[in-house]
Amino acid sequence: MAKDKEREIKDIIKEKLKPKVYDLSELREEEVTIFNMIKEQGAIFQADVIEKSGFGKAKISRIVDRLEGKSLVERKRRGMTNVIVLKE
Repeated sequence: MAKDKEREIKDIIKEKLKPKVYDLSELREEEVTIFNMIKEQGAIFQADVIEKSGFGKAKISRIVDRLEGKSLVERKRRGMTNVIVLKE
């Protein structure tokens, strides 16, 4: 009985440690670029995305809106700026 519970716990841990696979097939090239930038960092300030991408504030805002709409990322308000994180 204890072996079964132990195995079940190990399976749960393996599942949690498995890297999540994201379906990016329906994304535009610029959305994939921004998504990969966020994925690389895990979490990144929206201002840093603007700076590193070279896109304008409005364009980044629209791209992040679309990524949020597809449940890939979420924005978290931090003072006067946003942190963008991958959605789990």
